[in-house]
Amino acid sequence: MENRLRILRTGRNWSQATLAERLDVSRQTINSIEKGKYDPSLALAMKIAKLFRCQIENIFFFESNIIDENMFDKFNSQAVQAIMLAKEETRRLKHNFIGTEQILLGLIAENTGVAARVLQSLGVTLDDARLEVKKIIGYGTASNIQEEIPFTPRGKWVLDYSLEESRELGHDYIDTEHLLLGSLRVLDGVAIRVLQVLGVDINNLHLKVLEEITPILKEPVSIKSSSTSNNHNYLQHEPVDFTSGAISTRFCRLLHSWVESRKLGYVVTGNTGFVQPNGDILTPHIAFYSKDNLKQVPRIYPESLPNLVVEIKSAFELLASVQDKISRFTEMGIVTLLINPDDRSITVCDRAKPEMLATLNDGDKLTLPGLLPQWELEVSQLWV
Repeated sequence: MENRLRILRTGRNWSQATLAERLDVSRQTINSIEKGKYDPSLALAMKIAKLFRCQIENIFFFESNIIDENMFDKFNSQAVQAIMLAKEETRRLKHNFIGTEQILLGLIAENTGVAARVLQSLGVTLDDARLEVKKIIGYGTASNIQEEIPFTPRGKWVLDYSLEESRELGHDYIDTEHLLLGSLRVLDGVAIRVLQVLGVDINNLHLKVLEEITPILKEPVSIKSSSTSNNHNYLQHEPVDFTSGAISTRFCRLLHSWVESRKLGYVVTGNTGFVQPNGDILTPHIAFYSKDNLKQVPRIYPESLPNLVVEIKSAFELLASVQDKISRFTEMGIVTLLINPDDRSITVCDRAKPEMLATLNDGDKLTLPGLLPQWELEVSQLWV
């Protein structure tokens, strides 16, 4: 970010050390700001403006473009409304810029989108958020604010990140949920600080947004097939989180003890791969091979399809990638279980028996009568 900090400092005959002492920061911080290597937080920028008795925009040159034209075309009506309300929050605080905090307030004030619903479900209200924003950045001194209000660099990052989030989720539009996800990626923004003060767990908020916009796990019948083959997506998993790993071990132990005692086949875990006819190697979290299906244990990858695969959603996985993998298994006629620790559910997918599609929760029993007669599992047994 371009700035006039050095000019103002030398105009007072202050050294970097003197200015650093007055602002209660390190000299290295002042040096980095002057050279454009570090953007100050809004609180620090306001402190600098107060020290030199001038408006913040007269020291720091914010980007003048509000939204890239191509990006604006992707905004739906709710996202546009949220940005317009962010402008109103800026005017309310008498500032000449839109930062992460104004965008957050705009998302809450919009009141109808996914972002507002999720934040409200976590107890975040507009009045409480406004109060915390005021505590952090205070009131400005701007008057006659123009219609085109520039975004701070961090505010612009939110817009850029929202576009990335939309693309990663396979969407061709930007809605309030994408703006909220983009805000959560600006870790040093005022919005994050406001949410943390209000007691919001940022990781939990991220998961709740993803759950809200990807109901595929709760509605297995809508799982979409994928005709693309991309080996590297299926060769290995990202490292699983602790909870998913513990659930995997627990499920494997419960199934293995039942299968082994009856000499019915093999239960394998650790992302053991199997070979498709086209040469692709797929790696489910857990797989079961009946003894009739796998008559001889191979040294490397089985060339027989497993009778059952189990996928456990990790906290680090995008739901879209889990969806693709499930589609590939079900297209091959494999019975698939999707264990979702986020909402404590198990989804059963069997293309050969669509009537068997079901989502089970605590209090339900998992049974697979056509595959494992007499075996049953209390869903509540799985959770850590």
